Amino acid sequence: MVEFTLFLARHGETDHNKGSVIQGQLDIPLSHNGIDQAKSLAKLLYQHEWNEVWSSDLKRSWQTANFLVNKELTNNDCDDTDALLMNNPLPLIQADVRIRERNYGICQGQSSSILKEMAREAGVKVSNFVPPEAESPADVRGRAISFFKDLCNRQKERVDEKESKVLLVGHGGWLSQFMTYLASHVESTSFTFRIETASRITPNTGVSSFEIRLENDGRVSNVKCLTLHDTSHLSNCVRTDQLAV
Repeated sequence: MVEFTLFLARHGETDHNKGSVIQGQLDIPLSHNGIDQAKSLAKLLYQHEWNEVWSSDLKRSWQTANFLVNKELTNNDCDDTDALLMNNPLPLIQADVRIRERNYGICQGQSSSILKEMAREAGVKVSNFVPPEAESPADVRGRAISFFKDLCNRQKERVDEKESKVLLVGHGGWLSQFMTYLASHVESTSFTFRIETASRITPNTGVSSFEIRLENDGRVSNVKCLTLHDTSHLSNCVRTDQLAV
């Protein structure tokens, strides 16, 4: 049996987030406020040493991860390193396309109000509506499950390590699908959250953490939620429960 702790963080704010423009898989960088949010989260997580750090390959995700693994931020509030951290992923960070946000097809780059209107006309709840050329929520969950299974297989090999911590920086919609999977498809007797809570779109740089137990055959036998959608590092934030844009 082996246990590891998984930290899940959403990327910092972008100008598209602020303007309610659907990003999906558009490669949008962090805004100035998003950088500040990432710095604040970095100070919350500074005491952790990571065995693995994973990110979507989209800029807003790996840029956020850069700030989280840069220890200098805990002692230095100046902007000297910001340009470097915005240009390329740090070597510690591993990117995986399976962590990308949902592809919203023809709605990418459009106002979220357009998507909501299309869903209304189709008579479908907006979170379940699939625009033309877009992925479905099930597609996104499939990518998340595939990544998680590979992650668990790697952790299974860490039997000699007393503690393993994994940091993953991703996107609101992706994280919602993944945490819904954890809440509803993994055998567990110690869940401290409901599917309705886990599936909410976490605010920008909101962080959740889980203690995951693997049996010798690699099977996930227990998942314990330690924190959920934590934004205590932010002075203010906006929560969007219905749609990650």
